[in-house]
Amino acid sequence: MKRYKITSFLIILFSVALMSCSEEDREDNGVDILGVWENTETNTETTTTYRLVFGADKIGINTESTQFASGEIISNALSFTWKLNGNEVNLYDANEVHIDTFTITNEGQLFLTNSSLQLEKVSDDYTQFF
Repeated sequence: MKRYKITSFLIILFSVALMSCSEEDREDNGVDILGVWENTETNTETTTTYRLVFGADKIGINTESTQFASGEIISNALSFTWKLNGNEVNLYDANEVHIDTFTITNEGQLFLTNSSLQLEKVSDDYTQFF
């Protein structure tokens, strides 16, 4: 009887653990937010890449790098936390101050609210950044 109780407890524990995994990281429209999202803009003088990396545990990295025609590169990186709410992804700094809001389209693109910035998902593998 004792073995039955322990086995039952373990089955219930694993069931609860599996149910709590990453469904909240998926949108109703099937878009998985986890991964690397990018936008690259090129003109005659510069190439600028804007990247958002959404990782597990609601953490992320925002990078922007600009390469000049001379070969010089400047870049910055900021960490953030994120929350998914419907088709919106809200970004927060370390002090939980709201930074930006992105909207996920049905086509699986991210648009920065009140901006024309559009990001495409380029990879599901965010692990190289964390």
